[in-house]
Amino acid sequence: MKKTHFSEWGIESPRYWGMLAVLGAVVAIAGGAVFYMEHNGHWVTGMTNQVVWGIPHVFAIFLIVAASGALNVASIGTAFDKKIYKPLGRLSALLAITLLAGGLAVLVLDLGQPGRLLIAMTHYNFKSIFAWNIYLYMGFMGIVAVYIWFMMDHRMKPYYKPVGVLAFLWRLILTTGTGSIFAFIVARQGYDAAILAPMFVIMSFAYGLAVYILVLMFAFKVDGRDIGYAIQRRLKNLLGVFAAAVFYFTLVYHLTNLYGTENHAYEA
Repeated sequence: MKKTHFSEWGIESPRYWGMLAVLGAVVAIAGGAVFYMEHNGHWVTGMTNQVVWGIPHVFAIFLIVAASGALNVASIGTAFDKKIYKPLGRLSALLAITLLAGGLAVLVLDLGQPGRLLIAMTHYNFKSIFAWNIYLYMGFMGIVAVYIWFMMDHRMKPYYKPVGVLAFLWRLILTTGTGSIFAFIVARQGYDAAILAPMFVIMSFAYGLAVYILVLMFAFKVDGRDIGYAIQRRLKNLLGVFAAAVFYFTLVYHLTNLYGTENHAYEA
């Protein structure tokens, strides 16, 4: 009873094809949205002369931050050796990669036209924090992909924990870098605060775990399986701690801004 048993859906399963159909419909709707935006201009996303980032950028940052947090469960199982989380680690790592890939794909829309992607990939401004993040994003994908491989290949068991610890540390650096994009924007008075870097880290914990719980509940419901009260309670309590931490950081952020008279108009 203490052993973990893994099972897979076969391609003959109607649930497998049903989920593919749902995901395919979402991709088709997204493709239609991209087509509409590319032919009508970015103003349809809410961008103006004053609002320099539209809805795609908001979604991109959310997905990138959530990708780091989606690795929570795998990291707890490996880096902190909590065995109850280990069977859920594969889904956690896979979800982290897919969320990051989705975020970066949405971010491409911010280039104005797809052809500019080649320039973005071959010309780097190393004075830009965002240019540094490209390496962090690609490194995260590579490390987590190896992490999943080592999870599933028993021959790699001796290297499983070191790679898990590396993935845990890398995700912290990645989210700190993403938060620093905003923390270093001196032209935006509301963003210009170093606390945004650790704030993004704790927000990633909360967002990623919330997304993971929703996906986990959906997958188990579709498969007709019970998650178990113990796992649900642990994940719920962990999410509560992360949500409280986000509230704390948000409170400190705004109270710090209020201390400086120059920020009173922004806070108002």
